[in-house]
Amino acid sequence: VIDPATEERIGEITDATPAEIERAVQVANRVQKQWRKVNYHKRSELLHEAAHHMRQERALVAEMLTREMGKPYKESVDEVTWSSTATDYFAEIARHDAGKVVGPVVDGQINFTTKDPVGVVVVVLPFNYPLCLLCWQVAAAVACGNTVIIKPSELTTTTTLKFVEAFNVLPPGVVQVLAGGGAVGKALVEHPKTHMVAFTGSVPTGRIVAEACARQYKRTLIETSGNDPFIVMPSAPLDVAARGAAFGAYLNCGQLCAASERFYVHEAVHDEFVDRLTHYARKARIGNGLEKVDMGPMACERELKRYTTLLNRAKQEGGKVLVGGGRPASLGKGF
Repeated sequence: VIDPATEERIGEITDATPAEIERAVQVANRVQKQWRKVNYHKRSELLHEAAHHMRQERALVAEMLTREMGKPYKESVDEVTWSSTATDYFAEIARHDAGKVVGPVVDGQINFTTKDPVGVVVVVLPFNYPLCLLCWQVAAAVACGNTVIIKPSELTTTTTLKFVEAFNVLPPGVVQVLAGGGAVGKALVEHPKTHMVAFTGSVPTGRIVAEACARQYKRTLIETSGNDPFIVMPSAPLDVAARGAAFGAYLNCGQLCAASERFYVHEAVHDEFVDRLTHYARKARIGNGLEKVDMGPMACERELKRYTTLLNRAKQEGGKVLVGGGRPASLGKGF
């Protein structure tokens, strides 16, 4: 595990073995048969306890996240906060959305719907918002009576292992974590005794997950990347647009699905918009996420190389660098 701001080794992880994967699936299926019988009110209370634990550990977990993947500490604190709020939200959904009674279609009959768990849910997470996405998916699945096996990103595994201690209030085996790379995720996705997959990541991997699940008619929740257009017309308040563009492009080093990535600017306001965006880009403080900065390092050397390739290609195709365009002179190391 490499700190992306210092390039120092801060820990190590190991891939789960095939035997550990098989055991985790067996445990999840066995425990789920009991967990689904726990009433909605009790599940809700336990998830609220988990959210409370997240808030208590917020400072420590946020620091771990910044050290492991680089985002500024303020953003890490925000993410833990969003995670606890999401867990509280799904706790209440569990309490209030178990089904409904519908008006009679035929005289003398009563109609109702119920919502039942699907079984064992596999959650495959990315590095950019590993805790928030975890709670959106894990808290929802657990609240409904499912058990969960989490496969975190290799870039945020140690933080994830610490963070999921919040779910220790649940019966053992309801929430499990298996560390590792693509082989571990593949084994969990293709296992015949996992019943749903929630995946967030790249388009190519998302397609592989969808195809594997389709062969078993296994349910999926898939969100893959994004390449979002930011459109600026003459009617726009340009300073607001430029500030929004800078925020949308540089939040979490641009490592998020909803980042502002492609700019289409009307020729009537092009030059003024570029000037204002350059102004806000120049003001961004860059460095170690534990210091007073607006932007930390990229999450790993691979991501830095990918970005550098894009930048160099833009230059070769005639793009002009108005500010930045490389490692800040004050930073001798880090991604």
